Amino acid sequence: MGTLLLNGILSGVILSFLIGPVFFVLLEASIKKGPINAIFIDIGVLISDILYLLLAYFFAQEVLEKLHDNEYVKYIAGAIFIGMGVVAILKRDKPQKKKEINVDEVLDEVDGVKDGVANLPKKFNGKIAIGLILKGIGLNAINPGVLLYWIAACTAATEQLQITEGQMFYYFTTTLSTMFGMDMLKIYFAGKLKSKLNEKTISYISLVIGGIFIFFGILFFFRDI
Repeated sequence: MGTLLLNGILSGVILSFLIGPVFFVLLEASIKKGPINAIFIDIGVLISDILYLLLAYFFAQEVLEKLHDNEYVKYIAGAIFIGMGVVAILKRDKPQKKKEINVDEVLDEVDGVKDGVANLPKKFNGKIAIGLILKGIGLNAINPGVLLYWIAACTAATEQLQITEGQMFYYFTTTLSTMFGMDMLKIYFAGKLKSKLNEKTISYISLVIGGIFIFFGILFFFRDI
């Protein structure tokens, strides 16, 4: 059992260091919106991974045949990623130009804040949490490469590691738990960077991440599934 769990941990660590679209989304969410937002997105990613893992385990052959027979899958996925990249670039927070401070205007704004503080909207609620989870699920679900990875992982577990059906649950539970734990570390350290970044740097990060999404989208067009 010890060897089984060790192999699961190693698989989780390796997968967590594979740089893909999810990594950059978690990075951006943690820096711009805070660690809590990134955590809920990652919960959605985890749910999607579990669903894909079950699909890969029980229907691997059928899934592979469908993917190979349907060339449009990679084009649809690519177009979605390109669209997400364009949106990320266009909606990024652009740095504001510095302007002279007017003391009277500042005092008026302070009074306005005092008067309206009771009516401020909540920054985070259940509806936002569900939306972030769905975002994580969707982000992972539109990437056919994730499903192919889990098919390969199931094949490697049974053929190379000689893991039996009874041991599969413990092996992949350890793998997924390790992945999630590593993501929490990434989110934590990314959140620590927020206080050291200015508006210009954060805007630049959004621009780069948007470009990376466009790159992944174009990559889908030219690679075989």
